[in-house]
Amino acid sequence: MIIPAPEFHVYRCFGDDAEAFLQNQFTGEVCTISEGGWSLSGYCSPKGRLLALFFVCRRENEFLVSTHGSLAEHVIARLRMYVMRADVSFELLTGQHLAFHDKRANGADGLKGSSEPFSLQNLLDVSTIDAVTTDEAGKTAAFHALCIELGLPLISAPLSEALIPQSVNLDLVGGVSFKKGCYPGQEIVARVRYRGKPKQRMIRAVAEHTQLPEPGTALKCTPTKSGRDGVVICAAVDQTCDEIQLLAAVPTEAITPLQSGGLSWEDVPLTVSPLPYPIPAEDLD
Repeated sequence: MIIPAPEFHVYRCFGDDAEAFLQNQFTGEVCTISEGGWSLSGYCSPKGRLLALFFVCRRENEFLVSTHGSLAEHVIARLRMYVMRADVSFELLTGQHLAFHDKRANGADGLKGSSEPFSLQNLLDVSTIDAVTTDEAGKTAAFHALCIELGLPLISAPLSEALIPQSVNLDLVGGVSFKKGCYPGQEIVARVRYRGKPKQRMIRAVAEHTQLPEPGTALKCTPTKSGRDGVVICAAVDQTCDEIQLLAAVPTEAITPLQSGGLSWEDVPLTVSPLPYPIPAEDLD
């Protein structure tokens, strides 16, 4: 099944220094992407907060980089500021949409084996297709539903610079490398991993509701010592059971109690639903 993502803008990144440049800017490994392959990466501020998420596809000596349209122009302009004398250019591909091939219908599994990490690449192929403007709302809803089912975060303008990569499980879905060299915010992201633990993690939840919360909407979490609320990452209607489903970043101290209640939006209770990958137990202590 091919699922377009019309919200995302696709850019061609090319030049002799394109690979090295992206490797030094993004949280994930760019150099190891195989021909025709793809990866997910974050782009952070110096404080380690996510400015955007990028899907990165290799096409021979070039890359296609795609991010949410609500912040694409801003973050691409920011990337261009750091090109300086490097041979790197960005070109907006206005006639292209990001597209996902869902391989789960073919029996694909994100966990190759019990000892191997969760792999989005086992479940999805990412490419581009010619942009078609009909039924964009329906295509966007299908894409959001796919991301929620897979625990795949989306960063749009309301969430830009609000969360670190670990808060949206980017490190759990292969979007952060702790073996590569420096990138903006790398010191903060590494410190959370090696000298502390995340204060937030992303969960999936469902609710009986007729409207969708916007990204950035607060969710009430009880009980928490910190008094912090959760925040909606993305939401979609579940057409099979007249419910909404969503991804939300919530305080780690609240995740275990939430299994039995304590999460709500507009006084409507939300029920936590499993993600296809585990949240590390040490993050929940």
